[in-house]
Parts: sequence; C-alpha cells; structure tokens
Amino acid sequence: MTGQKPTVPLTPFWKLMITFAAVAGVGTCLALGLLYVRFFLAIPGTVEVLERQLTKQDAVPAIQDEDGEATIRESRFLATYESMTYYATPGLVPGVACLVGTYPWDDEFGYWEACNEIGDGRDILVDVADPDDRVVLFVPDQFDHAPLERDGWVTLHRNLLIQPLAEVQQPAQPLLRNAGRHSTVH
Repeated sequence: MTGQKPTVPLTPFWKLMITFAAVAGVGTCLALGLLYVRFFLAIPGTVEVLERQLTKQDAVPAIQDEDGEATIRESRFLATYESMTYYATPGLVPGVACLVGTYPWDDEFGYWEACNEIGDGRDILVDVADPDDRVVLFVPDQFDHAPLERDGWVTLHRNLLIQPLAEVQQPAQPLLRNAGRHSTVH
C-alpha cells in the first residue's frame, strides 16, 4: 500500500448534500417534463357532437352552397341564442369541423359557415362575429371554458361560447321623480 491515501468516510453533511442534489435533479426533470407536456405536446382535439345520431332538430333549413366547405346535411344542432341558431357540421375534408349559423327570417340560402382543421384540443377552432356583432367561438371538447367564462363569456354548448353584447350605458346619476318634477341627487 504504498502511495495510496487512506479514504475518509463521508460525513453526514456530505451525505445530506448528495441526497439533496439527487432529489433536486429528479424534481427538475419532472418539472421540465410536465412543462413540455403542458405547453409543447399537442392534445388531440375532438368534436364528439358530430358522432351522435342525427335528429330532426339537427336539420339545417338550408341548401348546400356549392362553394361551401361545410357538409350541411350532416349538421348537429348546438344552440339557439337570440336571433341565431348554431350547428356543428363536418367539413368536406376529413379532420375539419365547421360552425354554421342560420337566421330565423331568411330563406334556404340564409346561413353562414366557418371551418377549420381540428388540431390541438386547447385551441379555438373558429372565432367569428355573428351578424349582431357578438363574438362566437367554436371550440373542441378539450377546450377549457373557465378563463373565458370569468371574463363574461357564456357557454351555450360544450363546443360553443358567445360573448354577449355590452350592457347599455347607465347614467352616472339617477334621476329622482318628485311630484312631477325631475331632480338629480347631489
């Protein structure tokens, strides 16, 4: 045993430091993996309403536009809101979903459509303004509605959200009526 130094056993401090480093390393790997899955890995989107059996309510009172991208005869009713009725329909190309809106007063040509490829389930499929200037969102089943609902959006269907028109501006001071006279509150 010439030239070899005797080995010194690890002190409890160094054992603790090695354990801490191992735990921190594994924890960092787990955190980075979760971030990758959450922000970079796509969640396949679905619109399951398109898979249910057709009913009478699903029939869009419209004639298929030859230039349209939506398959009107395969539409599924989503909701009615004020003057509009909304339907989901598959696109002419596989993997595409469309939002169709109809007006109650128009003839068989009175509808609009907006289509998009179904990609990540966290992304909006269609963002469109209806004729009354309300913003309408068509979303996949996996979409998280909660943040938009906190901002005043209304969920009409699992796949349909709408931003209601702004409230009418209220006067800053209410008018009081006393014996036929108008006065303001001071």
